[in-house]
Formats: sequence, C-alpha cells, structure tokens
Amino acid sequence: MAEPPFPPEPPGTARDRAADVVTQQACAWFALIFEGSASEAQREQWRQWMQADPQHAKAYAELEDIWILSAALPAVKAPAPAPARGVSRRRFVQLGMAACSAALATGCATLWFKGENLSFADLHTAVGETRTERLADGSVIELAGNTALDLDFSGATRRLRLLRGEVYCSVAADARPLRIDTDAGAVISEQGAFCLSCEGSSADLAVSARTARVEIPGQRAALSAGEGLTFTRTALGPIQQAELDQLMAWRSGSLVFFNTPLAKVVQHVQRWREGRIFIADERLATRPVSVIFNRHRPEQMLDVLARTLPIQVNRYTDLLTIIRTA
Repeated sequence: MAEPPFPPEPPGTARDRAADVVTQQACAWFALIFEGSASEAQREQWRQWMQADPQHAKAYAELEDIWILSAALPAVKAPAPAPARGVSRRRFVQLGMAACSAALATGCATLWFKGENLSFADLHTAVGETRTERLADGSVIELAGNTALDLDFSGATRRLRLLRGEVYCSVAADARPLRIDTDAGAVISEQGAFCLSCEGSSADLAVSARTARVEIPGQRAALSAGEGLTFTRTALGPIQQAELDQLMAWRSGSLVFFNTPLAKVVQHVQRWREGRIFIADERLATRPVSVIFNRHRPEQMLDVLARTLPIQVNRYTDLLTIIRTA
C-alpha cells in the first residue's frame, strides 16, 4: 500500500489531536496535492492510497470539508466519489488541527489563517491597524484593520479599488468624480463622505455627508446623507436609514453591532483580531447579535461574545477558534 511521501510534523498539542494515523496520512497527501508539487508517480500513489481503504477516502473527504468551511482555499477533489459524510465534533477538531499542521508543512498557513497577502496594494493595513491618508486631490481616506486598496489618479480620473476591508472616505470637491471599485460594484461621489466595506462579492455603503451613488451592471442607486444599502454584483438592496454611529464606531475605538448576524460580527472582528474564527453551525451564524467591543482589546472580543450568547468558544491555537452552540 502506498504511503504518504512525507509525514506531517504538527507541533505540541496539534500532534496529540492528530494522532490518528489515517488522518495524518490524509493530511500529508492533501498538503502535497494542494501545493501542486506532486509528481505523476506521487499522484498515482495518492490514487492507490485513496482506493486501498474506504477509511482513507473518508478521511480525505472530511478534510476537504474543513477547508471548504474555512472559505479560504478551494477543495482538492478526490479521484472517486467520497463516502457519506458525517463528522463528529471530536473528528472535526482533530481534522481541523491536522489540516493546520499540513498547512504549516507546505507554507499554506498564512493564507489559511490570515487570508490573501495584499501588502503589494498602494494603501494597506495589517490586522488591528488603522491608517489615514490625504490623497493627491485633497480627499482623505481612513482604512480600518486588514484593509487594502489601490489608487489610480491621473489627469482625467480619480479612481480607487477596494480590494478588501473597510474605508471611510471624505471626498474633496473636484470636477472629476471619485470612484471606488469593489468586487460587488462601484461607489461614485463628486463631493461627500461615506463608509464603504467589502468582503468578496458583497459590499455595504453608508453616506454621512452630501451624496454618493452605487453602480452595478444594469442598475444604479443614488443615496443622500444618512442613507445606506447593501449591494452585490447582481442586486442592489433597499435604501435604508443608516446607523452611522454604529457603522463608523471603529474610527473612535469601538465596534458596535445591533441585531447583526453573528457571521457578520465575526467578519468584522477578524479585521481587528489575528487568526481565523469559524462558526460550525449555520443557524448560529445567522443569529442576530447586539454587542459592543473595545477595538483596542481584540483578545477580549470572543470572551464578550461568549458572555452575550449561549455559545461555546473553543480556542485550539492563537490562530484557530471555532464557535458552536453551547
């Protein structure tokens, strides 16, 4: 029977949690195949290992589920249909820790735990950091934690691209509209102030002064001070009264949420706290939360959540936390 080409070397408690030999082998194969450095002979050995025992394919399929849950990397597909899945809590934790160990072995840990490295962007902040910049036209832009954007200021345009995160923009008056592109669509303003956040294909806009408009293919919406909306690549949400004090509280040191889905709260927390936070229960992810955090004490944020909700917060390393229903 084919053996993995290298044994993972999980540190400390990870080794204890990943003691199962089949799990270790699955993680070693997963890391090698995902990294893309496997030779054709190694890929054939991998296929033989997968087919040698149903438990091998099952362990590999469970590992895929952990990576899919992370929403950080695409799954590495097995060559044959996987057995029915049903991961126990103990198995989930064991595989999650083993996946971390395999990622460390291949250098994938930075991506998995911290997301894509966007330090090449024209303006960027690390997790927990803020930054204020005055642009060439006199506009002022404030970056929240873990935010990145590119600038394209020429004689004819004032254009930015928000790659990730959240910004507050005070737009200086100019004949050229200032445009911020995101993966969800574009925000345009001739003069005004607004808060814009974007994660993936969804974005939130709240206008605090004058006007701004949102444009996506085939649709547009104009907003005035005090209004906000959520938009995606394909749809504009309804224009609503924006809770400006809540949305912009990060600028003064707080994170404020009122009836906000837990998944969105976690998304914001991860701009200020190192590591990845996973919610293991889909229903829990949609539960509304009302809570206030001190932005300068990120290590206390999860403790506050645990006191606010009937949840169990399990920290497996400084970089991995899983939230479950208590």
